[in-house]
Amino acid sequence: MSICISRRAFGDHLRFRLINDKGETGKYIWLEFRCPNEVQAEGLVCKGCSYKLPKYKYQANQKCNHGVVGGPYTGDSKLYGSPFHLKEIKNGWFVAEQDEIRAKAAVDKACSNMAPRKKVQVVSEPLVVAEQVSEQVPVAEQVPVAEQVPVAEQVPVAEQVPVAEPLEKVKRKYTKRNPSDPKPRRKTKDEVILPVIEPIVETAVEAKLVEIVSAPITITDWVVVKVKKMKCQGKDYYYDSISGKLYGTSVNGIGAYKGRYNVEEDTVDTTFPDSDCE
Repeated sequence: MSICISRRAFGDHLRFRLINDKGETGKYIWLEFRCPNEVQAEGLVCKGCSYKLPKYKYQANQKCNHGVVGGPYTGDSKLYGSPFHLKEIKNGWFVAEQDEIRAKAAVDKACSNMAPRKKVQVVSEPLVVAEQVSEQVPVAEQVPVAEQVPVAEQVPVAEQVPVAEPLEKVKRKYTKRNPSDPKPRRKTKDEVILPVIEPIVETAVEAKLVEIVSAPITITDWVVVKVKKMKCQGKDYYYDSISGKLYGTSVNGIGAYKGRYNVEEDTVDTTFPDSDCE
């Protein structure tokens, strides 16, 4: 399987503004990436990228036409390197250094996924001529089998390494018992040694309730989540970049949980449940 060659734009949270010598900020410029969807053959676009709308206002949406990776940019595109971007550069605007580094890295990464052309390399191998092995000194005559020393005569393992008896068995073997000592009685199968349990002694102790005057226990642990305001599909949200959660806006500030943010599609996944409610 191959990868779609359609050029697309990252979400609005990765875009940057142009600046000028006066410290003013200009228009937004988006970063590009190659569509990750699979296609049947190299050089094709996927089903989703084949449907484009002219003058589409959302740059990060799949319906916006940015051309193909490695090819010319379209008039609708506001990506880094597009005619829209170059026109703003001629008007006196420029890109900040840190944004320039990010934009060029995104272009290089998108183009690096393009499949290189296959090169056919002809390798010539030298002809190897096998030499005939000399039969003057046969191996069997150099080391006669009859003159070899048998292995059993070299290392008689069974005679040199006797098995040592256990220490307790040796003590019983060489220790003599005093005839006056009584013979040890063998234990029968029914004899069981039980542990000695001390009897329980009850004490008449009257239970008393002791009241302690102390401050009540309060919950003081809070989890602080940093969010930033962003736009998605023309609506305002508060975005948590760590968890990917999107929250709505209200008159008091941050509203209820709305879903997870899809960076590549620039959409809100409302079917994703809130992990804080599990």
